[in-house]
Amino acid sequence: MREFEAANVELRERLPPVVAMLIAPKAEQCYRWRVQLDCGCVNEVMTRGKECLPGERQWRGPEHEWLQKGQMLCIHDDAPPALHQKIVEWGERRECTFPADPVEPRHGVDRQTWALIRHDEPHASAFWKVTLTCGHVTDVIAPDLEWKPDDGARRCSAKRVAEMTKEFEEFWASNSTGQDDRERDHMRRMLSQGWPSPEPECLCYTCPYVRWIVAYQRVGWLTPRAAEPEQQQTLKPPTLASLKRRLRQAEAEAERLRRQLTQSQRVDGL
Repeated sequence: MREFEAANVELRERLPPVVAMLIAPKAEQCYRWRVQLDCGCVNEVMTRGKECLPGERQWRGPEHEWLQKGQMLCIHDDAPPALHQKIVEWGERRECTFPADPVEPRHGVDRQTWALIRHDEPHASAFWKVTLTCGHVTDVIAPDLEWKPDDGARRCSAKRVAEMTKEFEEFWASNSTGQDDRERDHMRRMLSQGWPSPEPECLCYTCPYVRWIVAYQRVGWLTPRAAEPEQQQTLKPPTLASLKRRLRQAEAEAERLRRQLTQSQRVDGL
């Protein structure tokens, strides 16, 4: 009950009062489930009503975005690093205004670089919500306020790309720990495409913590109902639709890894 009340408070803080009053569930509407994830963890969740199955509804991600049906977040200290995913759909646009940057460098940036990137006056940036190949949603920054997805990506000249390629290769040769393989592969892909802005891919920080529901079990109503006792039920397997979704995602990930492996073998052979 404490978790339910805390979730309702958080919902009211995020939404206008009238909207929150309409969609916030009541305690007597909530049904409890025990769910098992593909990482082996077992959690308890609540749905609105006993007919709403956990594996057939959408749960929220880290930024309150909707995940795919049957996916839930499960935080692990040994989670893999975030991977770059291609952008497949452009959604809503929003503008954010930022104050002028301080004179002193931030985020560990050296003074020379900070002098080049620092904004000495308040400025605005446009952010677009995008959907990635993995199905997750994130924000990317536009090249400028007027840019639209229909404009396409802006690219550097062939001469500038050649200069950047040489600079990066020299940096990697002299500093083997300057960037990990993930970032090097990303940089090489961007260079091969003319250094597009905005980039056609970005890191998905949701993927490392998303797991699939593989089974679920009824616990009972949040507020017990004496007139409708619950019967013990065994864990139910996932539906055919959820298995097909997981298979498509696994096949897409395997294909992406095969492309990376082929690229790495070509680089090693040079």
